[in-house]
Order: sequence, then structure tokens, then C-alpha cells
Amino acid sequence: MWQRLSPAGRQVLRLADLEARELGHPCIADEHLLLGILRHDTNPTAALLREHGLDLDAARAALLAVGPTLNPRTDPAAALRGLGIDLDQVRHRLEATFGADAVRAAERRVRRRPWWRGGHARPGPLCRYLLTKRAYHFAIDHADHRGDTRIEPHHLLYGALRDARDPVGTRLSRRGRAGLTALGWTPDRPNPLNLLLHARGIDPVTLAADLAGSRT
Repeated sequence: MWQRLSPAGRQVLRLADLEARELGHPCIADEHLLLGILRHDTNPTAALLREHGLDLDAARAALLAVGPTLNPRTDPAAALRGLGIDLDQVRHRLEATFGADAVRAAERRVRRRPWWRGGHARPGPLCRYLLTKRAYHFAIDHADHRGDTRIEPHHLLYGALRDARDPVGTRLSRRGRAGLTALGWTPDRPNPLNLLLHARGIDPVTLAADLAGSRT
């Protein structure tokens, strides 16, 4: 998806990450994609949301009321230490054995390795994009279905809305659920994006239909 993102799509993801960080949330989730789109207020998708009665301040207030996917007080590193994994210690041992430059070079090689050679490993609990991974897949499918080569903000919002239809929010594997639960995720809790929209009187299904039918 990263190569197909339009400039506006890249900016939305950057702003979504910024929103999550400013709110003290450890991972980017569907609700932050919505905030990123509204913060990038020059895109047509933000205008569509405003037509539905939702602006950035209202969305932030609604999210504060319903709560995010992961608790702001969650400390991922501390959670993993509770499982007997000290990330800093692991990295220090690797750097002491192989050198810091070698560790960074190995990380770059793995990131660039094609999937058929074992690259692009499944994200662990610390990956900031784990909670939105499924939404990105839906965004790509939506763009492909429409014959769009670029991933725009409206594709990202459609993907987030599709992901939010799942009553537990992510449909993760048992292992993925266990990892997120250790980080403070509440299983079977309604997706905060759905809660946020309903709190503002917006039907997510109607909004998704409007996005699917528009050419914004």
C-alpha cells in the first residue's frame, strides 16, 4: 500500500500517527485514521464528514468519551517485560555481540526482503500499525474494485469503516488477541470508531455507502 498512497493519503497517515501520539495512545487504530482525515481538512473526504455533522473537535471529544482501542496508559514495553521480554536488554545484547551498525543493517535487510524470502514478517504487539492492518487491506481492495491506482483518504476511511463492522474490531488470530490483551486491549469490546460515529448520530453503514458511491 505504501507505494500506492497518494500525497494526501500519506499525509493522512502521518496525521493519524500524530493524533495517536498527542493523545498518548500506543498504537494507531481505526479511530485515529478518522482523526487524521479530519485534521487534513482540505481533502474531499473531510468535507463529506463535515456534511454528516462531524468535525475534528467533535470527533476528538467523542473519542475521549468512548475511549480508544488501547488505553493511553498502556506501556507496551512494560507489558512485554511482564512476559519476561526486555526489549532494551535484547537489543543491547545484540549490539554488544554484533555492533550497532550490524543490527541496524540487519533490520533494513529484513524490511526490504521480499515476502517469499521471509521478509515482511507479521507485526508483533509493538507495531504501531497492527490495529489498522486489516483496514489497509480493505482500503486496497476498495481501490482495486473501483479501478483506482492511488490510495486516497476516502479509501482509507472506507477501509476503517469496513474493519469497524467486526464486533471485536480486528478479527485477530488467537495469538494476536493474546498479544494485544497483554497490552491492555479489551476483547469483544465494540470498535471505538463505531462508538464515536454513533455518539454523533452517524450511521457507519450509511457513511460507507456514501463513500462507495462517491468519486471523491
